[in-house]
Amino acid sequence: MKGDFPLVILIGLFLSFSTFSIAQLTNDHKKQILLDIGKVLSERYVFPEKALSMESIVLENLIAGNYDTITNGSYFAAQLTKDLRGISKDLHLSVSYNGNETSTESNPSKEAQEQEQWLENILKENSFGVTKTAIIEGNIGYIEMPLFGPLDRCADTLVAAMAKVVDTKALILDLRNCRGSLDENAIPFLCSYFFKESVHLFDFYVRKSNSTKQFWTYSWLPYQKYVDKPIYILTSGRTFSGGEELSYDLQQQNRGIVIGEITKGGANPTEKVLANSNYSVAVPYMQSINPISKTNWDGIGVVPDIQVNSNMALHIAHRSALDTIFKTTYNSMEKEILATQIKNIELAAPQFRKTNFILKGFKDAKEVSVSGSFNFWGTPLSLTKHEDVWRVEAEVATGIVHYKFIVDGQWIIDPDNPRTTKANGHTNSVLEIN
Repeated sequence: MKGDFPLVILIGLFLSFSTFSIAQLTNDHKKQILLDIGKVLSERYVFPEKALSMESIVLENLIAGNYDTITNGSYFAAQLTKDLRGISKDLHLSVSYNGNETSTESNPSKEAQEQEQWLENILKENSFGVTKTAIIEGNIGYIEMPLFGPLDRCADTLVAAMAKVVDTKALILDLRNCRGSLDENAIPFLCSYFFKESVHLFDFYVRKSNSTKQFWTYSWLPYQKYVDKPIYILTSGRTFSGGEELSYDLQQQNRGIVIGEITKGGANPTEKVLANSNYSVAVPYMQSINPISKTNWDGIGVVPDIQVNSNMALHIAHRSALDTIFKTTYNSMEKEILATQIKNIELAAPQFRKTNFILKGFKDAKEVSVSGSFNFWGTPLSLTKHEDVWRVEAEVATGIVHYKFIVDGQWIIDPDNPRTTKANGHTNSVLEIN
């Protein structure tokens, strides 16, 4: 299981905050934490009315005793994240807990080192933004992008990927595992390949300054552009933030066909703010606004032009690309070759098997679900309990499958499956489906 990245991450903003150390949470501690978090939201959250509503409702929850059984700092942060998102419908908003009390006096040098190390690890784990580039049957370009990194670190990777596919007849951008962007200029840079002239892609409204920043593609690049050729964008229930931005922008500009599942639904960039010595908040402080729709996909997700299960999206996109090329080709020999390629694609369609995911025990759990590579770590499938066994049946493509269970919000490996693997710092259970 991999984490999600907000569209833009800014770290290092500090407020005045409480300095108590939390061994075991009391109601007085909880009230102060809620007041500290409420202050952050009221000062920073992009929608002030929602900020007031969130602060009011979580305080009401405290008074009603809804948090009485929570004595662990991490669990309290997880519950607050769930509650605040439930109120705001904003998946970028989150609360995190640090058991080691953070000093109220910032240490810029240490913070910069930690941020640089975190960034370096993330970029290396995700191949600096491009995990696969290929030319598949029919001279179709394919680029898989898990994130959009800072241009000063990742522009060369994007340029190299586009150089490889520039002479293809159509392009597939695979964003099924894309969790966000770390640079607000990365998507305009990439999209500059796809338009002849400068195009107004999106805006960010910034609450603090009450101003709007516009983002346009570049009319000129020192590289060959990719214009007047079809583009297909693959999405899943995991596609988030920056991945959604690219999908939505190209869809609104009628420059790309989105194929796959409705995306996760997070549109507003965040900054991380320390609320007190133990708790921090990822606060959406800007609103993404599309110049064509005058809105965004927040809380809704990007709705694909062709809705299919994410594990079928590549096959459908490949077939659609070949069909489009076939319809616009008039050379009889080329059409014959394309017809053969289309038949080959159909013969190579993904094969699926009904597979049971079973978790034994956990009789006191309220919710159990499973997610994995079979659904691109997207929307988890809910398991049903029969006595002390939780079970769900899923259609899973043949091959190696990585997965995890989620028990009351906590991700765990399968305790009855000894086969595991590590990916991006996470340990996942492994199945082989034949």
